[in-house]
Amino acid sequence: MWSQIKKRTILWFLLLVFIISACQPEEPPNKQPKPQAGKCGDGICSGPENADNCPEDCEEAEKVQSGSDTTAGEAGPVYLGIMVHLEGWQDELFNEEMFNKHAGLIREYASLFETYGAKLTWESKEITDASIQWGDNVLKEMEERGHGIGVHADLGGQLDYNCDMFDRELHIRKETLESLGVTVRHASGVVSHCDWVTAMVDAGYNFTTGMVAYGVMSLPEAMRPEKFRNCSSPYACHDTFPEALADRIHPWRMHSGFDWIRHDPDGKLVLLPASNGLACFSESAAGTECEQEFTLEDIDLFFEELDEAVALRDPNQINMYYVGWSLGKALDTELMKEWLQRNVPYVEAGLVEWKTLPEMYDAYIAWEVEGS
Repeated sequence: MWSQIKKRTILWFLLLVFIISACQPEEPPNKQPKPQAGKCGDGICSGPENADNCPEDCEEAEKVQSGSDTTAGEAGPVYLGIMVHLEGWQDELFNEEMFNKHAGLIREYASLFETYGAKLTWESKEITDASIQWGDNVLKEMEERGHGIGVHADLGGQLDYNCDMFDRELHIRKETLESLGVTVRHASGVVSHCDWVTAMVDAGYNFTTGMVAYGVMSLPEAMRPEKFRNCSSPYACHDTFPEALADRIHPWRMHSGFDWIRHDPDGKLVLLPASNGLACFSESAAGTECEQEFTLEDIDLFFEELDEAVALRDPNQINMYYVGWSLGKALDTELMKEWLQRNVPYVEAGLVEWKTLPEMYDAYIAWEVEGS
């Protein structure tokens, strides 16, 4: 009898084991959730994607995060931007076809940047009058789409320039651009042997951008760095200035052209120091003249410097980094996509945040108010 009970117990036990085994999958489930269809490979590390299940999108993002010694929570992001000088199209005031091509490029690049959540700051020269002439307010459209607008004055750079004309000519450029219905608070291309700071203030501007080494020519000779002591033109001394990146990532206030390299809390004009031209990094590294030929080497060198800017963040200051581009010459669209895409992991990691240059100025003003 006990033998029969024992046999039945063993049979029931074996049957129970078989049933439980049949309910289990043949292989353990993958603990890494799969990214949504159509997401992996789009260049953006988001949702369930990570370096294990979507390395093509996420390896760079994780490298950026792990390579930073300072977290975004401690210092906040570096405000990232790009200024575009709308220059070199002298005949578009008389040639509608040329103007249409220029305006078309502006819209094309704006759409590309918007795809990546990036922002441009357009600094206008010839296209201001051409927009009025041909009735296409492309700059107002750009502002309404979230991009920044300013003046590229290109004034005061000749050693024989009449300084008495400076503020008046700056004001005319500001008024003309404002006639398009856009907000104008800044100008680039104003470095001079004249007191360009006072001229900008008198003309009604709040801040300036695109600083190059020729700007030191307004300083007393003894205050000028030796290598830039006797510049003949902005073209001859178009080097990034200040030279050290640590001196270029924070804005400051300026009192006058005679002492502008020193922060003056009572100064009426703010400087947003610029870094290199986007298409000029490789030539700058080689010490040669920039030919505006955008290359992968330019992109690699840009990110080396951006990494430095991230490492230099100061939690007690506004941290900013922007580069320039003259349109001027159109840049390779595929390379531009590559550059924009490689910025995405920095944005997603909270290390950088896209802003127009006017937005950077606003952030600086807000920082001043908070500290007062």
